[in-house]
Formats: sequence, structure tokens, C-alpha cells
Amino acid sequence: MPARRLSRSLGITAAASCVVFFVPSAVVDVASATAPAAAVAANLTTCSLPVTHDIYDGFHVGVPAGWDLSTLGGEISVAPTATSAEGAILYPALLSKGVSASSVFSAFMSYEQRSVERSGGVFNYQTRTGAGGLPVASVLAETNGKKLGGEATVTVVPLGTQFASEEAVVSLDYAPRANFGADAPTLSAIGGCYGPERAIPFAVFHVQGDPFTFIMPPGWHVGTEGQDDIELENTANTASATFDLWGPFVEGVNISQPVGTPAEAIGYWFAKLGLEGADVLSTIKLGQQAEYMEFTATLNGKSVHGLMYMVTSTSAQATAGVFRLALAGSALWNQLNGALVEMAGSIQHDFTQDLEEIQAVNRQWQDFSGQVSNFDDTLNDQQLVQDPNTGTFYEAPYSSYIVDGPDGPGYYLPSGQRLNPVERP
Repeated sequence: MPARRLSRSLGITAAASCVVFFVPSAVVDVASATAPAAAVAANLTTCSLPVTHDIYDGFHVGVPAGWDLSTLGGEISVAPTATSAEGAILYPALLSKGVSASSVFSAFMSYEQRSVERSGGVFNYQTRTGAGGLPVASVLAETNGKKLGGEATVTVVPLGTQFASEEAVVSLDYAPRANFGADAPTLSAIGGCYGPERAIPFAVFHVQGDPFTFIMPPGWHVGTEGQDDIELENTANTASATFDLWGPFVEGVNISQPVGTPAEAIGYWFAKLGLEGADVLSTIKLGQQAEYMEFTATLNGKSVHGLMYMVTSTSAQATAGVFRLALAGSALWNQLNGALVEMAGSIQHDFTQDLEEIQAVNRQWQDFSGQVSNFDDTLNDQQLVQDPNTGTFYEAPYSSYIVDGPDGPGYYLPSGQRLNPVERP
């Protein structure tokens, strides 16, 4: 629902650049899925929509031309715009021991109802038994003054992981009530095109004496780095994840404009970074000192799509803050925003905490996870693993697990090197 979606290459001047150890680039076969290849091929053959592949989170899904795809909060959300009254939400969860598709469906629907009602809306649904004995629900909701209709279903798909061999995928389709009947075939096709694929592990990077620790997939590199800022870029420098610890600024002393609120700070940094003509798609205020903003803009004459998270802190007239920014060329946003959010959220300033903190920081940055407690979210949950030859740590998504790996079931690099699971304390 729209209320739920709201609960969803740069140039930073640096003192010096720094080279850290890199994972060699590799050719990734996006059709080599964790699900059986025959099942994936059948899924794509019957799909009636353009398909977007997210090789970092490990899935593909149908996305109508011009529509927006977001993976914040462990949900796959597909809609014409970030705040549209029409769209589809998919929630994939592992069917580990004691978890059924029906229980995932029930918990997800209860959560959506609470989420919409907390925002002042109305969310009612009536469940019935559908094909194969799985639940189906008809939905009537009202958010932001708009009356919506919808339908929710759950399917079970094969997904070979360390903890389960299947996942449940809840699909919630919605549109204005007067339009839902006509829009339903397109919305249903979005979920009908969903399928898991083999994800890519993210390497954990840190060099002794370097102020940053972060994760990054093969083929990406550090663009610029200073004492308090760092930018991670893809090979073509058409997408980036950025962290900047800025200030303190005192208006009239070392800055000429106010930056005391997140909105003011975002405006300042947009101008500083050269982001022009910003079109704000959605904003989420987290109290008085933190704000998310999803936007499109122009950078160096090219169209970009991004998500900025800004935090400000003011004391004795001086303001300091932190921003995390995921940014990509507009044509790349749908397939890369999940990886960019993962990277931007992973960045830690100073290596003073355990590796497990990388995931904890990431969950704070995209603090929409945990919507369905007690279920493993296959987009967000990862296994910490290590290359026995180099000692490099990796965050491996569940869907990067290979059941029929060359050295048996396990996590592997694209090169075929097996990775050893690391038990977290």
C-alpha cells in the first residue's frame, strides 16, 4: 500500500584516495539460479512483463515499462511511482523448520494492517482458501484519502539454502477500487514473474589504519575516500554508494546557509554534489533530526535516481551530521538499488566493533525490516562466510547458497572458491 511504501556517479571532494584489497571482477551468469534451472526458464517463458534481474539480492521480477522497483525493508515493491496508489508488494520468506506458507501469509497481512492503521488509514481483509489449499485474501483499504481495493496471495517456490529448500512469496496487489478490476492482470503478472536467482556475496573490506569498514560485491571499487567520507562505485562509475560525516558548520562562520534540519542539509548537499532539478518522489521523517528522501535529478547532464538518508545534530549553534546516499543512472536504479542500499548501509566509520555490526548498521539505515517477525527474510538476511585462502570475509545472501556446488553444498565465489561459514557470537 502507498502508506507502506512511505515506511520505505557522485563526486565528493576527498583529501586523498585509498586503495584497499579487491575481489577480482567476474562474469556473473544471472540465469544460473539457486532454484532449478528448468523452473526458472519456465517462469521467464511464461512471464508477460519486462523482467528486472537483481543479481545482488538474488531474484528476478516483472516490472512494467517505466515503473519503479524498490527493495527497502525486505519487500519487493513495484509501482508506477514511489507514492502511487497502484502497485504490487512481494515478501519472500524462507520456509525453515516450523514455518508454513500460511503462517507467513497470516503474519504479513497482520503486519500490513497494523502499519496502515498506525498511519491513520484503514486496512481490512477477508481470507479464503485458494488453489492448493493456500490462503487468498480480498483487501479493502483507505490511505491518504484514497479508497483502494486489492488481493493478496501466497505461493511456494524452490530455493536451495543452508536452512530451507523452499520460500513462501506473499504478493499483495492494490489499486484504486474503481480501477482494480482492470489493473489486476498487470499487477498479478508482477508476482507471476518472480523467481529466485543465485545472489553474489559481498566482500567485507578493511585495511589497518583505514577509517572505514564496508561491504562491496565483485567488480566494484572505492572511488574517492577521505578521513570522513567514502564513495563506492561500480566499474562504469554509473552507480555509487556514499557515506559522509560532515561539519560542524556554524551559519555565518563557515557556511552561509542554515543546515540545522535534515531537509536544509539535504538541500545544501544536493547543491554541493551537483544534483540539479531534483524531483522528490517521497520523504520519510524519522523524528526531528533524520529523514529519508527518494528523488530523481540530473548530475553532469545525466538523469539519476537516488535515495538519501540524512541525520543532523545541533549543539551550541554548530550543526554536524551524516548522510548515506544510494545513487544510480535512472535506467539502472531498479536492478541496483538493493545493492546500493546494502552497501551504503554497511559503511562504518572506524573499525571499533565486531563484523556483525555491519548488518546491524544496515538494518538501522533501512529501518523497515522486521515487519514480519520470526521469519527469515531472503532479501535481508545473510550468512557471514570467509575465504579460507585469503581470509577475506563475505556477507553471503541466503540465495547465494549452492546446493550442488563443486565441493558440495555451500557458499561459493563466482570463481568456484568455496567459502566457510563463520559462526556469529
